[in-house]
Amino acid sequence: MRDWQEQVRALLGNAQGKFGVYAATPSVPLFEYQTSSIFPSASTIKVLIMAELLRQVEAGTHALTEHPVLPTAPTGGCGILEFLSSDYRPDLMDLLHFMICSSDNKATNVLIRLTGMDAVNQLAVDIGMTNTRLRRFMMDTESIQQDIDNTTSPADMGRFFKLLACNELVSSRASATMKIILGHQQFADIMMLFLPEGIHAEHKTGGLPGSVLDVGLVYGARDPLILCLMATQLANNGEGAVILGKVAAITYTAGKENCV
Repeated sequence: MRDWQEQVRALLGNAQGKFGVYAATPSVPLFEYQTSSIFPSASTIKVLIMAELLRQVEAGTHALTEHPVLPTAPTGGCGILEFLSSDYRPDLMDLLHFMICSSDNKATNVLIRLTGMDAVNQLAVDIGMTNTRLRRFMMDTESIQQDIDNTTSPADMGRFFKLLACNELVSSRASATMKIILGHQQFADIMMLFLPEGIHAEHKTGGLPGSVLDVGLVYGARDPLILCLMATQLANNGEGAVILGKVAAITYTAGKENCV
């Protein structure tokens, strides 16, 4: 096992930028690299918003059949919701799919307002995500200019997806719902870049200028692989995605052969 770990460390150590990797199965640690380092979360923070909304649904505060009022002002960035007819009134389940599967920022901001930023952050604390905080809405340029950003770490996302893999995130029912939604992810140009065709994953990507991330569960063996990949301070996002894709492929192969 040591050979592939050294290969990954060399790959990351020789790359330009700051990288973090957490890899494990629910019961076996596989590889860690700067797992406690803090990274801009980009759209990966949306998995925590999803979890908090489902927690509130289970508490009876909201129902997935609700149809919240959508803002008319454009949000920008990823997503298609703001280009659809103003007569379209998605329910909360629709908005969850928009937020996760196509990383829709308008849907995300609606759900942040609905759940409350403080509640999302309290869930992070409750499940042991010490470096993950939601501090601004998506595409909030004023906050971005003031260096107010949403953050996470590989270890935090590893904790999130370990709970999800074990069906212990919020509840077994909520965990099952989250897995289904994450399994419909439309962006597959980081973690999945060099993995074999047909491999199923339940994951969420994220990207900002100079940062790329992909976090989730990868299947194909007896136990799911928890894989949290992060890079920032990049000169080129495409190069960072390729490096993380190579790390994912090496780790997946090693985990399948040695531990899973």
